[in-house]
Amino acid sequence: MDASAATKPPPNVRPGIAERLWEASRVEFSLRGYHGARVQGIARRAGCNVALLYRHWASKKALYLDVLRTIWQSTGDEIAQLMEQGPGGAAGVVNAYLDAMLHDPVGAQIFVREYLDGAPFLQQLVAAEPSLTERVKAAARALAESANNARPGLEPTLAVLSIGGLAAFAASAHESSRIFLEHAVTPEALREHLSDLLLHGLLPREQA
Repeated sequence: MDASAATKPPPNVRPGIAERLWEASRVEFSLRGYHGARVQGIARRAGCNVALLYRHWASKKALYLDVLRTIWQSTGDEIAQLMEQGPGGAAGVVNAYLDAMLHDPVGAQIFVREYLDGAPFLQQLVAAEPSLTERVKAAARALAESANNARPGLEPTLAVLSIGGLAAFAASAHESSRIFLEHAVTPEALREHLSDLLLHGLLPREQA
């Protein structure tokens, strides 16, 4: 899958002002979350007035739900494809989530802000469309069925949610590591570090 797939608007968003509003809303929601975002800020980023935003979306909530659903679905599709191409088992799940989130750090930050608010809008989307949880369930099955790769007794769904949450946070906040390190951490280096940490933990194997 194209790494930029998760950043693209859905087909109903036409090129032009609607697409500019879409991209502006992604940035505004990633920086401020749903409650902090303002339609005036989105319109200003898009270089238009608020009236044009309401011509395409009935409300800020309608726009946010559209953005959140698109990111969730496209990221889930990318994760599924990466898992099919990957090594399988725990490594396949971890690497797929890390790669997908690092491909779209703006979308990852929207996820983080949604999670911090208790995921109220994601719950609304899932209530209306339960199939949106299928990608998480598929990843959990991949963990549960990989007896040689996942630790026995691990709760697979919680493990997938933890992997996804950490990947989203790391993708949206990796620049903050510059405060503590003498050199910048590239997305590739961060991905390798997190993959190693998630798959092998902190303790030496004989102590784990």
